[in-house]
Amino acid sequence: MKRWKSWIFLLSALLLLSGCNTPSQENAKTQSKPPRQSAMQKLDESKGDIVLFLNRAEHALEDVYFAAADNAKGKTVREDGIVYRELPKRFDSKEKIVGYFARFWSKPLAEAMYDNMSTKLVKGKVYAAFPRSDYPVLISRRNTTVEKTNGVLHVTVEDVTTPAFASDRTIRYQLVRDAKTKRFEIKSRMGAYGSEQFQ
Repeated sequence: MKRWKSWIFLLSALLLLSGCNTPSQENAKTQSKPPRQSAMQKLDESKGDIVLFLNRAEHALEDVYFAAADNAKGKTVREDGIVYRELPKRFDSKEKIVGYFARFWSKPLAEAMYDNMSTKLVKGKVYAAFPRSDYPVLISRRNTTVEKTNGVLHVTVEDVTTPAFASDRTIRYQLVRDAKTKRFEIKSRMGAYGSEQFQ
């Protein structure tokens, strides 16, 4: 009788251990689900998301300049009356800055944005000078229209600034999906206002 009890106890213990190693049905269901798309991959589903995305894109340059201004340990260099500020580690190279811009803009536009910045390389690190002119933009759901054609988003923003800043105040964007990341990026930006930053 004792021998039977020992065998039953041993068998029960083995079953419990093997059960722990088997993934539950819930885990199996979770593992079989495809990864969730980010909001920027599903950008074409919401006009509000498009407005947020374009605002972030238009302020990407300001993010870099603010990082320089906010860099407490950053050094400054003065040359020909221009003050260059050291950028923090996340923006201390051309590749990092272009990579940040490319979160919103196509690679050619991201590189053009960098080339139009006033930068200086000091001991392998990028220093940036604030631009002489700025281009404040107002992009909201009220002044933005969106059309989708064959997966491409055509976005028009009217009255993007006040008449005091420019007479031509319309910007047209074309947004497409990047082949690798599947995220939307701005392929083209048409309109006179602020175009100097992208040429």
